[in-house]
Amino acid sequence: MDQFINQYSSLLIAAGIMLIAVLLVFRHKPQWPELLALGVIALGLILAWFILRPVQTPLIETAQKVKDQIGQGQPVLLKFQSPYCINCIRLKPTVDQLERELAGRLLIIRLNVQEPAGRELGRLYGFEYTPTFIFFDPQGRELWRQVGDLNVQRVRDSVK
Repeated sequence: MDQFINQYSSLLIAAGIMLIAVLLVFRHKPQWPELLALGVIALGLILAWFILRPVQTPLIETAQKVKDQIGQGQPVLLKFQSPYCINCIRLKPTVDQLERELAGRLLIIRLNVQEPAGRELGRLYGFEYTPTFIFFDPQGRELWRQVGDLNVQRVRDSVK
């Protein structure tokens, strides 16, 4: 199953939805309302992509900057993600909420595995699948890691 669900799954699903919509609209000579509906579906998918796609933490361009943040007296949740990963997209609002809730007590660093810093740190920390969450204590020791989903209560409990 893993070979069918990968970093491009969300794009393939969106393309499938668009293909179905196009086939339905063009099965006969389309009228303006049908073409308008098709355009709205396309616009909706594009907007959803730009709103929900996971992005790398700003100002974290190098692996060294990330390593410098770990072990500096504050817990760190490192998230390896891809902009094409369905679970990464699904978990973005949860991670955003957690970041707001624990601001000042937890540093969340999001790394795109397709960027140089994400690739380098992925090799360093043995990352394999997106999303992967690695929790470091204030001294920089890895306490736990979770792949595919995030237990929000576990994060809260680890910060206390």
